[in-house]
Amino acid sequence: MVRAAVMVLIGLAGLVSLRVAYDLTREPAPAIRVRWRDGTTGLRRGWLEWKYRLVEPAAPEGLSYSYVLLDTSTGNIRALVKDPEVADTGDIDREKFDIPWATAQDSRRWMWVADRIAVLRQPLARRTLVVAFLLMVAAGARRIVAAVRWRERARAVRDRLHRLAMEHTHE
Repeated sequence: MVRAAVMVLIGLAGLVSLRVAYDLTREPAPAIRVRWRDGTTGLRRGWLEWKYRLVEPAAPEGLSYSYVLLDTSTGNIRALVKDPEVADTGDIDREKFDIPWATAQDSRRWMWVADRIAVLRQPLARRTLVVAFLLMVAAGARRIVAAVRWRERARAVRDRLHRLAMEHTHE
């Protein structure tokens, strides 16, 4: 039963930690512009959008798209700016590899710390982690309930046997 309790505690701690991290680090994601080089195919552009966490593409003109940037880490912005497929960017400080927040345009999308962590930046990975924590809680709780029921049954059987033994000795 100790293992089951530990599973429940780890699962709950994981779920609470994710929620607290989300609540403490959630902020509006900035909107930026990217102009792709001539010859960048739609398939390649789609892969680069995924790689750099560019979402909600809108094509105002030609190869220039506006995006919502979910990963604002310096490393991600540097890689985007220096990518050979990128001809130009807008709303990005190309020297500091940062979003100048004074002029940044917020989007309707939100980002949080998980969008900047390599493993957790993909929604499928985050969902999988949440499901794993939920399964730990459920499995641990199930074992605890089963153990409690077994103890109740064992106590009932013991009491019944004790009563039978007492009846048998009085005869």
